[in-house]
Amino acid sequence: MNVRDVGHNDSLDLDDLSDDELAGAAAVGDAEAFEVLVRRMSPVLLRYMRRMVNEPQTAEDLAQETLLDAWKGLPDFAFRSSFRTWMFAVAHRKTVDYYRRRRDLPTDGERFEELVAQGPLPADTAEHSALMDALRAELGNLPHTSRAAWWLKEVEGLTLVEISEVLRISTGSVRGHLQRARKFLVTRLAPWQPGARHDDGPAATGKGGRP
Repeated sequence: MNVRDVGHNDSLDLDDLSDDELAGAAAVGDAEAFEVLVRRMSPVLLRYMRRMVNEPQTAEDLAQETLLDAWKGLPDFAFRSSFRTWMFAVAHRKTVDYYRRRRDLPTDGERFEELVAQGPLPADTAEHSALMDALRAELGNLPHTSRAAWWLKEVEGLTLVEISEVLRISTGSVRGHLQRARKFLVTRLAPWQPGARHDDGPAATGKGGRP
């Protein structure tokens, strides 16, 4: 089956297909469908990798390896999850393998410092560049799994079940990682709460960049 056999319109535009429809066509050999899928997913995947791995070139290399593994694995992909969820799962395994080779992957037993502030991130200032600089810096201080859970939930919009499939942990563990990550970030980004003094925050330390 070729992707052009989907439906009754022979002039069907590949860009009109969903991710899963493109993956289904690619799984049976439609390379053009996979090219569209790669073009669609590459920015999302690279953005994720850059948050999981500090070295830009390594992040790019791992993103490329993820896409290559996805292409090779599509014939065996049984669509037990969405393609997007499966792709993030492949990406997560790539980052875990990378850190294992470096022997510096944070362990599940790693604990956060006890922090008392609670509540959501200050959404009304989320676009402020100084806050974005601080957020990027503080994300890098989170344990790997917690950082991944937070990013997949808050940025990529995955559900708890999807995140559990990506990270291969229970939904309860996902909740725990999200709660600790949010508590940590809220406290570290407290200077950006309404009425707080900005000159005392992480940005004052000279940390820069954007998430």
